[in-house]
Amino acid sequence: MERHSRFTFVDSAAVARGAFAVVLSVLALHAGPARADDAGDAAPVPGDAPVLVRIERVRPPSEKLTTLRFLKENRDFIRGRFDLLRQRPIAGHGETTAVDPRFLAYQSMLADVLGARDSVASAEERRSRLTLLASVTQLGDLESELDGMERLLAAQRERLSVLQADFTGRQQTALAVVITGDPGASPLSEISVTVEGGARITVTLGEAERAILKRGGAVQVFRGFVEPRAQTLEIGIGGAAWPAGDTGYVALEPPRDRLTMLRLDLSTLDAARGAPSIRASTWLYDARIPSSDG
Repeated sequence: MERHSRFTFVDSAAVARGAFAVVLSVLALHAGPARADDAGDAAPVPGDAPVLVRIERVRPPSEKLTTLRFLKENRDFIRGRFDLLRQRPIAGHGETTAVDPRFLAYQSMLADVLGARDSVASAEERRSRLTLLASVTQLGDLESELDGMERLLAAQRERLSVLQADFTGRQQTALAVVITGDPGASPLSEISVTVEGGARITVTLGEAERAILKRGGAVQVFRGFVEPRAQTLEIGIGGAAWPAGDTGYVALEPPRDRLTMLRLDLSTLDAARGAPSIRASTWLYDARIPSSDG
């Protein structure tokens, strides 16, 4: 059978008033009947009839410890009976009583508390694992980004090394311009070469230079380092037939780290056509010594 507990809330002020009324009743019982002259001063409490008690001058006698006196007088008999006592098992049926449901509720509440604590611990552990997993994933993404940046930096370093080798290394791309051939009836007094992006170099052709050209020799006009790219050279000539000078242009693409030779043959020079009538040819200088096998 299920039992239910009932909790009653007691007003402390009401309890105090009830206790005070009980104290007044006890005082009234011990005070005895009120005097006649006090009857008008204090009215009797309704429902509380006065009780008469007698006051004695001598303390009334009272029997003390009758049981102890009996035990003392029958001490030998009681000891003899104690000596005859023997312990022996007897069959019987124990009676059980119902357990207070509150105790079972307390046990259930304790189990719920432990279960809630385990649930909170499990949730915290899952959260920690998720946080760790997110951190590991972020670290992996960061590592991938760093690897990509490292690859970009490596490619950039390679490009910079190429540029450094091209512009700060030892440049060996060179160009040499020579003139050959006798201009014949169109004598020259000077010839100039202007490299793209460079200064104008002018060579005066005197008697010695013209004599070399007549003997089939060559006169060097320009030699220097140039950029290994496509560029245009400006060729200028001056003489009696061209008092204001005349120009022509030659397109070249010197290969990297090689010496390009440009020969200007003046034997084809025509006074009417001017510098464009000069025959030009190029070849690459090979410093290697050819083998005897060809």
